[in-house]
Amino acid sequence: MDPRTSRFTDRLAVLFENDGQPPIAGRIFGLLLLSDEALSLDELAEALGVSKASASTNARLLAQLGVIEQVRRQGSRRDYYRMVPDLFERSMAQRLARWRRFTEVIGEGRRTLPLASAEVRERLEQYENAFSYIADAIGRAMVQWRGVPSRRLAPTGSGR
Repeated sequence: MDPRTSRFTDRLAVLFENDGQPPIAGRIFGLLLLSDEALSLDELAEALGVSKASASTNARLLAQLGVIEQVRRQGSRRDYYRMVPDLFERSMAQRLARWRRFTEVIGEGRRTLPLASAEVRERLEQYENAFSYIADAIGRAMVQWRGVPSRRLAPTGSGR
């Protein structure tokens, strides 16, 4: 793997680790994100310098998260993995679902728990309202995004 690709996959490893996922999963995600073709477990393991067992465990985790998919090649008994075609939409839908479930739990707690003070009730209500507002706004943005013909929006970030 060339140094720039390695740096990219390493940076994704750190991001994944910060989110509580194994760093190798982040490196696999990065490698597949850059790959035109589905890669076998052997190819993933070799490119990343990890065991095939580790590549397999982390690829299965990413598949369970819905960001990659296992595919078969005719005449091969190996497992191959590639990015899901609708990665962005799928990722956002999963996040929105988690935020909405979180909002429901907070709201249920606010409505049903014997809360000690008005301050606690207000805290929960503000939290519920904030998550609900952001989830709704992102949901509306996703609907608008689907209507953008090129599905290209102005880039953000440092561009480094």
